[in-house]
Amino acid sequence: MIEIELEEALDLLVNSVKKNTITEKLDILSALGKICAEEVTAKTPVPHFPKSAMDGYAVRSRDTKSASRENPVRFHIVGEICAGDDISPAAEPFTAVRVMTGGVVPKGYDCVIRQEDTDYGEKEAKVYVEARPWQNYCHIGEDIEAGRHIIDCGTRLEPGHIGVLASLGIRKIQVFKPMKIGVISTGSELVPLHRPIGKVGVYPSSAYMIAAKLKAKGIEVPFMEICADDSKSFSHMLEERIDQVDLIITTGALSVGKKDFLPAALEEMGAKRLFQRVNMRPGTPVMASRYKEKTILSLSGYPFAAMVNFQLFFWPVAARMTGDDSLTWKKTEKIVAEGSIKASKKRRFLQAFSDEAGIHIYDRNQRSSVLSEMLYSNCLIDQKQGTTISPGDTVEIIYWDEK
Repeated sequence: MIEIELEEALDLLVNSVKKNTITEKLDILSALGKICAEEVTAKTPVPHFPKSAMDGYAVRSRDTKSASRENPVRFHIVGEICAGDDISPAAEPFTAVRVMTGGVVPKGYDCVIRQEDTDYGEKEAKVYVEARPWQNYCHIGEDIEAGRHIIDCGTRLEPGHIGVLASLGIRKIQVFKPMKIGVISTGSELVPLHRPIGKVGVYPSSAYMIAAKLKAKGIEVPFMEICADDSKSFSHMLEERIDQVDLIITTGALSVGKKDFLPAALEEMGAKRLFQRVNMRPGTPVMASRYKEKTILSLSGYPFAAMVNFQLFFWPVAARMTGDDSLTWKKTEKIVAEGSIKASKKRRFLQAFSDEAGIHIYDRNQRSSVLSEMLYSNCLIDQKQGTTISPGDTVEIIYWDEK
């Protein structure tokens, strides 16, 4: 059976999907983590009134000329303003308004003397410093000017965006509906978590890890199903579920064993196969198909191999479908600090740990059936076919979670 290269498989897969254009309007907290579907421009400035940057006295800066502790300037206090107060005393020469942080600075006053530079007077205040115009003074629009472009369409909304939207009084925002991904784990040996595992049962660990990674990126997982090694059961499940999601991920039943029924089952249903095997380890038997205008990404049944398949193939598709390029992986070059790897007959992806010192290749289990070693790695090394890796070598890595 022909094996194609990773890059060719990715081109076929990514070009088979289109960007999601369905939107919804949500309150800004519910929009957290979603992709913005509109351009956001500030209609009003922030702040929309001049305010004090600290507790002190609003004065005219020219009235403080030559002020010092030895020669203080006296100001008659004509009012007090706290944050939220709406009063505006007239600015007369050598008058001051006691103003708290965030309070309005009345028209005519061009600076605020911090209270530590006064005698804290209540009816009359002595000022001990000479002030500059606009000192401790927040101008209208100092944070955000009216008309300023704030958020691009296609931006993933983070907590900072939500705060800025709130500062502008924006309660709701248009976002793209999140991706919905279904997961079907194949294997008669698989047992749901709420049941005893028995003598030869296996829990669907890779399905849970995949679902967790999806949810961490704001992607919805409407269903996680277990399907026995039976083509009719799979076909019925796929027909029943495919309209509920944008894409389906399957695990297992892909190789050449007696119960590896999936390729034949999808072919019998009329699915268009994009590719079936890729020149890589682990996870050589990885397949992509199109059925009813939906993509089916079929991953290896071995847990770690499934995660390598998922990392390399799913995220570029997610980036295309959401328009969020930050979702896809990017390669980085780093120097190996410790550990070595023998030459491989195939292109190989190896677990490693990256830190400031470089790449650490630990003498741990790299088998495709072992999932727990992922607890000790944060990246994959892309080992080219026929090459060895030793300390001091520069290698290409892909982080499990983008830096």
